[in-house]
Amino acid sequence: MGGNKITGYVALIKDKLLLLKSKLDPGPKAWQGAAMSLLICSGLLFFGIFIGAGLHSLFNGLINLGFAVLLFVLSMLLGSLIVQVLGWVQLLQLHYRRVFFGALFLLIVLMFATVELPGNVTALTLYFIITSSLLGAGLNSWSAAKKNGRPRLLVPASLGIAGGLGLLLLLAWFIWPGLPYQAPDPAVRQGSIPEELLILEHPAETGSYRVLKLTYGSGTDKHRSEYGQHADITTGTVDVSKMVDPPMVPVLWIREMYWGFGLDAVPLNARVWFPEGDGTYPLVLVVHGNHIMDDFSDPGYDYLGELLASRGYIVASIDQNFLNAGGFIEAILGGLRNENDARAYLLLRHLEQWHTWNETTGHLFEGMVDTENIGLIGHSRGGEAAAIAAVFNNLSCHPGHGDIQFDFGFNIKSVIAIAPSDGQFQPRRQKTDLNDINYLVLHGSADSDVRSFQGAMQYDRVSITEEGDHFKASVYIDGANHGQFNTRWGRIDQTFSRLFLDRANIMPEEMQELAAKTFISSFLEDTLKGSHEYRQLFRDPLMVQTWVPQINCHIQFLEGTTAIIAGFEEDLDLKTLTIEGGKARGENFLSWREEPVELGSGRLRDSVSVTLSWDYERLGEANYALILPESLTGALNINAFTFAAANGSDNREPIDFTIIMRDRSGEEAMLPLSHIGSLPPPPQYRIFKKPLGVEFSSEPVFSTYTFPLSDFTAVNRSLDLQTLTEIEFLFDSSSGTLHMNDMGFTR
Repeated sequence: MGGNKITGYVALIKDKLLLLKSKLDPGPKAWQGAAMSLLICSGLLFFGIFIGAGLHSLFNGLINLGFAVLLFVLSMLLGSLIVQVLGWVQLLQLHYRRVFFGALFLLIVLMFATVELPGNVTALTLYFIITSSLLGAGLNSWSAAKKNGRPRLLVPASLGIAGGLGLLLLLAWFIWPGLPYQAPDPAVRQGSIPEELLILEHPAETGSYRVLKLTYGSGTDKHRSEYGQHADITTGTVDVSKMVDPPMVPVLWIREMYWGFGLDAVPLNARVWFPEGDGTYPLVLVVHGNHIMDDFSDPGYDYLGELLASRGYIVASIDQNFLNAGGFIEAILGGLRNENDARAYLLLRHLEQWHTWNETTGHLFEGMVDTENIGLIGHSRGGEAAAIAAVFNNLSCHPGHGDIQFDFGFNIKSVIAIAPSDGQFQPRRQKTDLNDINYLVLHGSADSDVRSFQGAMQYDRVSITEEGDHFKASVYIDGANHGQFNTRWGRIDQTFSRLFLDRANIMPEEMQELAAKTFISSFLEDTLKGSHEYRQLFRDPLMVQTWVPQINCHIQFLEGTTAIIAGFEEDLDLKTLTIEGGKARGENFLSWREEPVELGSGRLRDSVSVTLSWDYERLGEANYALILPESLTGALNINAFTFAAANGSDNREPIDFTIIMRDRSGEEAMLPLSHIGSLPPPPQYRIFKKPLGVEFSSEPVFSTYTFPLSDFTAVNRSLDLQTLTEIEFLFDSSSGTLHMNDMGFTR
């Protein structure tokens, strides 16, 4: 009875609405008039705005008028096409229409979140809808025809087979990991390694110390006993609530239910590796970045902790999982935002805790920490947080919250950023600058999370003066992805895009870990232990070929002993140099300009480079020269010429050119770039499997070249290095585009 009443009410309401529609419907003539009026009025408004912009010449006026008419006609045709498509939709059966539009909305939202580009979204959405619809139509029609005894089953069977094969093909493509990884041929560098460097202990080899482990934490962790009842050392909590933009109330409530605490009382948790035995050891903190919060990230640096502790460091992997993402619900409703300053602040509070233990009589770590030598390592957002922590370390208060007082001043000598984000924290809308600190950034060409080399921008914002023995280096590793720097993250950089990522064209995990251990250990041996011979790994790619021969990488390097001649930051004049009195000259270039290099993502680097484009066949040889002020080289006591270069050519061919040194008397010596090694094109990587499109597959990456001046005098012994007046770059073959920066002399 109740169902009949409801049906009756629905029918009554429907009849009332139809009656209302008939009374309000003005009739077909009125609709025609409305359409004509709308067409005329919109045309008058459109052409009125066009004419109002002014017609200043007959030729240009006719061209623009023709374009305006074309745009107006195309707009009206688009309206007709939309109506036609909607008419076709009306031909679809009602139940299918309902499911079709629901599935269409769902798939579009899903695809934009996973494959991003409109072309990818359209192709995958239509393919899935068509194939799944054909499968269902064929199966249902075949079943109905068989049930009713109809002999003709060819059409429904064909529909079902076509749809089924289409879906099987899609499933196979989902399972297919992509094109297999092929280790690239390393960029060949000429020369030889000095004997004293060949006998150096490999930085990735296990050291002589026996490694001990423990954890410290709140003692109340709900999900990990090592930070709960089994924590070896109990620590307090920290309030970071002012440094984080909280999510919606339901999401915040879910997070607090899971963790058992709020942002006003986050714990100081970490797992520690340290050497057995008496002594003082440099302290290194490692912090992860953003990931699914309940897929705990802090254990993922055990390979670094074990290695470094065996070589005489205290290493703590910091737990900040409670600042990470909460999964699908937060992907839709939003999670914590703008939390990178909180990540940095927590690093400093951990350092504060270590200093307290070091000074506490009877504590396990009493007197063990070499507080003069501290390093920070951060991965992903943690990489940016490590740089922010180095900035906060020298401030009196938080730059965005004056009521949060700072009193740190620790001896942070080194910052290492692994595939870092950049610019998520910008106090006063300014990015973080670092001064006179050792900085290393690692990034992989196959990174599907931080897709562009954002760490290069922080590299640019590290200032190295001549007062200390600091240096900075960036290492761009061909085939490395984002996740394999953390053993818990693995090969899948984007969880929701798992089915679409090119997962095969990534180097093996053990190879990527070896690269990380080699560069990180070498950097810390130099900057925290004073073993400066390990710096040669960053100066000379021959060391890379010796220690990690199976990888190819691009290394940009600058140290405080470099006297910069041309850094291109000084002014807008293309013909001046950074060094006072220096001049630049350029001839026969398609383009000669000074500007920041654009990364694949469209973001600009935070340094200015000179960009030169040439075409030998069209314009002949081109040359770019640095004209030095008088007596510069003699005053500097120089021994090598250095510069950073990036291949920006579209033809993806290696670049070679000639470098010419001239002295005041006119003597000259020339060497090709290939004397050390030609400049290869940047590595390529397609984030998504073919045939999906990608936003970009490569970006300009700098490599530093250092030419000993003795190599030039070996060519011409009459060349007087004390009276050098000009350094010329000669481009006398092929065509290409080159970016150069950090030109100078080393001492």
